[in-house]
Amino acid sequence: MNDLLLSEKVIIVTGGSKGIGFAIADMLAMSGAKVIICNRNEKEGRESANSIKDKGLKAEFKSIDLSVPSSVKEVVESVHSENGKIDAGVNSGGHLIVKPALEYDVEEIDNLLQINLRGAFVFAQEVAKAMIPNKCGKLIFVSSMLAERAVPNQAAYIATKGGIAALTRALSIEWAEYNIQVNAIAPQLTRTPMTEGLFSDPQKMKNVIDRTPAGRAGESQDVAGLAKFLCSDESDYLTGQHICVDGGRSAIG
Repeated sequence: MNDLLLSEKVIIVTGGSKGIGFAIADMLAMSGAKVIICNRNEKEGRESANSIKDKGLKAEFKSIDLSVPSSVKEVVESVHSENGKIDAGVNSGGHLIVKPALEYDVEEIDNLLQINLRGAFVFAQEVAKAMIPNKCGKLIFVSSMLAERAVPNQAAYIATKGGIAALTRALSIEWAEYNIQVNAIAPQLTRTPMTEGLFSDPQKMKNVIDRTPAGRAGESQDVAGLAKFLCSDESDYLTGQHICVDGGRSAIG
């Protein structure tokens, strides 16, 4: 049901065509926001935006490549020009490579850094430029619980998410004077197209579930509700936080 908590807000969601990003975009739209889904795959992006519009909600698609700074700048400036404002930016776009640390080549490391960390930083810069004149805005990064609790065979990915946690704290301090709140959502293993390979491994899933007090892995909807809150005026005094959505796993230590 549309509770209009985000009525009239304009919100960009990168990586919004599927998985966690789509769950967030869909929930934001149901709460009254106009969502701009941004991702690299045009077919997927348009289909996702249309599926939201088919419910009578507000959604658009714009093609973006987070690994290319000029692409990020162009998209954000376009959204701002067309709508006169940007109320929130959610960076859910990302890339995952699973392999032993010794087997990464330099190109793979660079690719993860460019998309997951540099792309997120540039996105935040461009969105903040649009928000500063209005002295109001929300920035949300989709990070990972792995920034705080590491596992084998994801070293480069974990490094980028550790960078997101630090970046969240740094930007929250710098941009507090502009009334821009910056937070990160850190899910544990969540079922998405990007993680389907992990979910297909029974032993890995057993290890995750055995160490999770809630007794299950995450679903995209588990993250969307928090994103809705962080995009709303109800979170105006919450900033600089890296919030784990993990069924209690990080509380174990």
